[in-house]
Amino acid sequence: MKNTVGIVWKFLDSNPCIKQELSRGLINARALAKYILKQEKLDTSLDAIISAIRRYEVGKKDDVFNIAAKLIGQTVNLSTRSGLAEISLIKDEEVQHLLPELFSLIEYVRGEVLRVMQANESIRVLVDEKNLEGVMELFPKGKILKVETQIAEINMNMHPKMQTTHGILAVIANELAINNINIIEMMSCFPEMLFFVKEKDVLKAHQVLYHLCHLNGSSG
Repeated sequence: MKNTVGIVWKFLDSNPCIKQELSRGLINARALAKYILKQEKLDTSLDAIISAIRRYEVGKKDDVFNIAAKLIGQTVNLSTRSGLAEISLIKDEEVQHLLPELFSLIEYVRGEVLRVMQANESIRVLVDEKNLEGVMELFPKGKILKVETQIAEINMNMHPKMQTTHGILAVIANELAINNINIIEMMSCFPEMLFFVKEKDVLKAHQVLYHLCHLNGSSG
């Protein structure tokens, strides 16, 4: 027989929305047990699952997310920008030598965007779509892995404590996920935290995050 307690606790850990409502006493344990029994296809009794639910220490784990959510509620400012494009490049010596030339293509005084992220195998560059052609001409075609357009940026100007508080990203990512919004990229440059989504999702994403940032009376 499978480890019922372990499976139930893992299920609750991976479903923060259910966990949060469970901690508030808004979920009936028997109804939840029936749901878990069906979802996990457990070969055990309903009472065993109910027992595992009741033994789950939801309070301690939920405190982390409650603290994070309250701090997010003190976000200083929330803004959006659309019309961005992302170019994924092979990370090699030739691309490295060409990268500095990007800065001469971008007019910062006009508010144009240049975001650069690197991993072990690739480099991603985010620019305004109007600069996409110029950026692509800078690099040989063989060095370009992928190009994606119609990207929007959501900029959160963070409360200073958000940088050292557990669960900030988990709360934000969960809130977007349950609203069917996919995060394409994420980066931070304190005091700003940047999330990138498809343009079709930006209005909804802004509404979701605005609500999240104002749950505790933020004036951002």
